[in-house]
Amino acid sequence: MLLSLTLFLVIEWGTLSDERSKYGIASGNPFVREVVLTFDDGPRQDNMQPIIAALKPYNVYATFFLVGKFAERYGNITLMLARAGHELANHSYTHPRLYKLWVEKIMREAERCDEVLEALGLRKTRFLRPPGGHFNMKIFNAMRRMNLCMGLWSLNTADYTGRPAEEISRLVLSSVKNGDIILMHSGMPESVKALPVIIENLRERGFNFVRLEELRDNGRI
Repeated sequence: MLLSLTLFLVIEWGTLSDERSKYGIASGNPFVREVVLTFDDGPRQDNMQPIIAALKPYNVYATFFLVGKFAERYGNITLMLARAGHELANHSYTHPRLYKLWVEKIMREAERCDEVLEALGLRKTRFLRPPGGHFNMKIFNAMRRMNLCMGLWSLNTADYTGRPAEEISRLVLSSVKNGDIILMHSGMPESVKALPVIIENLRERGFNFVRLEELRDNGRI
């Protein structure tokens, strides 16, 4: 994913400059022992409180990429995430295939998600993760106009396939690297079960857990 993103930008924009590289991130500093837990597609009606409860004893704060229509429907859960100290990020309002839309429509999807959060008294998001991780120049142009940064990932747990907790934790623990952004999904009970194992093992190996906005060398591809 990281290599494809870099090659895409080089082909479309030429050699990456500091100005251009700030519009996307797929991982952090490879020399810093820290990782980010990210959860897509929430908030869900079920299994959100268990995620918060699983993270709380370890003082781990994650980044939740929220779908605006769900954040609106479950406003109390959205507020619960924010009050627990987790970072809220943008996953569009209706979860469409953003790469198929015009720039103005892409912007409106992101804006509507932010409007939901602002109506709840929360701040605008800094990061946008396109549904499915699919992107093109239209998405980059929309984000550039909105001063958003694309937040992708470098380690996909594929928890949405229904794999058991043991598989999820084994995948993460065998594959994790410095600066990894780990992709999980809200509402997945097996992911909740895997969290204590992942957190305790990575902590023993010297990893720190940070929010995406805190990731070292944030904003660089």
